[in-house]
Amino acid sequence: MTALKKNAVGALDALYHNTNLPSEMYELLRDAMTEIELLRDRDEELEELWDQFEDIPMNQETECIEAPFLGWGVGISREEIWHWFDQRHSKGVAYLLYHGQEDYVPETKRLYGLSKLCFGCESTDCQFNHGGQCRFALVHEVKPSISEHSGCLSYEYRATDLW
Repeated sequence: MTALKKNAVGALDALYHNTNLPSEMYELLRDAMTEIELLRDRDEELEELWDQFEDIPMNQETECIEAPFLGWGVGISREEIWHWFDQRHSKGVAYLLYHGQEDYVPETKRLYGLSKLCFGCESTDCQFNHGGQCRFALVHEVKPSISEHSGCLSYEYRATDLW
């Protein structure tokens, strides 16, 4: 629970104990304040707000909003609002900017694909072996050549210090 929620619950408790706030109303408010939201529900709500934000006029030179949005007034920078969304959406502002398409991370996808070509390896003196995992594909961007009879044809000996 955030400090803000804790303070709000504390204020509600004080209000309940110091006034004649009906129990049903107190329980309803307390439950609403302490409920743990599902991430999916929060993201959906943030995505709706993002859609609304896209309609807010923006000064192209200053990149500041020209109309109020949520609690922000005219003149607030787009980056400040993006930061707010980035902190709250589970997949971040990049997901919102690109509408969930993964094209905004092509390098990550490429490296992930190459890492799938890596495999367990017992050649401890190969320079591409890292902790028992072959990294040849990450270096050369191709799958290493493996033969049933000869083993790894891409094997590269790593000299060790003899003195």
